[in-house]
Amino acid sequence: MRIDLQTDEILAFLAVAEKSSFKAAAEELFVSQPALSRRIERLESALGSQLFERTTRRVSLTQAGRQFLPHAQAAMEELELAIRGISETSIQRGGMVTLACVPTVANHLVPSVLKEFAAKFPKARVKVIDEGAAQVLESVVAGIADFGINFIGAQESDIEFEGVYQENFVLAVPRRHSLARQASVSWDELAEESFISVGGTSGNRTLIDHALAKLKKRPAIRYEANHIAGAMGLVAAGLGVAAVPSLALFGDAYPTLTGLPLTGPRISRTIGLIHRKGSKLHPTAQALFGMVKKAMSSRKPKPAAGH
Repeated sequence: MRIDLQTDEILAFLAVAEKSSFKAAAEELFVSQPALSRRIERLESALGSQLFERTTRRVSLTQAGRQFLPHAQAAMEELELAIRGISETSIQRGGMVTLACVPTVANHLVPSVLKEFAAKFPKARVKVIDEGAAQVLESVVAGIADFGINFIGAQESDIEFEGVYQENFVLAVPRRHSLARQASVSWDELAEESFISVGGTSGNRTLIDHALAKLKKRPAIRYEANHIAGAMGLVAAGLGVAAVPSLALFGDAYPTLTGLPLTGPRISRTIGLIHRKGSKLHPTAQALFGMVKKAMSSRKPKPAAGH
């Protein structure tokens, strides 16, 4: 004979057996007491036996309830192990993870994380969308990317933004430049410099323009590049100076450049992880998400002075 038992009915039975109270069990399961009672009634009907003795003072197991208890516990434990095993198998099999990321982070942090990820999940495939902040946000909102690393998105109603660290913008200059000897540089001092900027659609450009909107003296843009990496290349070629996130100067990619703190005003951005609200990452994506978050938390940029 096949007995039709529902998981929520067994969980209700275990909760009441543990708490010896319908009220406490209902609170534990976040259901109403009538709903909990209906689950127990359906279970008792399916088993053909009463499982609880109910009095005004307490709830206790009947002989049938005591007999059923270890089997119910074992069944739920086996189900949990089965689900966990399937999830772990799914991760080991691989799967495709799409990560959207602003270029500065993609260039300086993501490669080392992916190297570690590949060692743990050799069969997984990863696609990195290294684009500007607006494109990264759009990729996550549209579901093209599983999650993203960005400095915008906190104001989006459909996006969960987990800020991890804040980094300042610094002035990238050649080490032989006259400004390189200074401890810091104010924006007023850049009025006569050959200034290199990212394009007008860049999220970084938006941050800078907004911060400098009230300044009377602003640097005149002589060269413009689509991305930070392009601007850094122009600075390295001796064509001018550029305001860039401090992370852009990490590592050995630009040994001839240094970064100077910018003042009057200081400009910063908050780097965080973004994902769609209400969506659950599949196991492989969740594993990479956790590794990226851990790496970002342990590698927060420091002031760039003296770089």
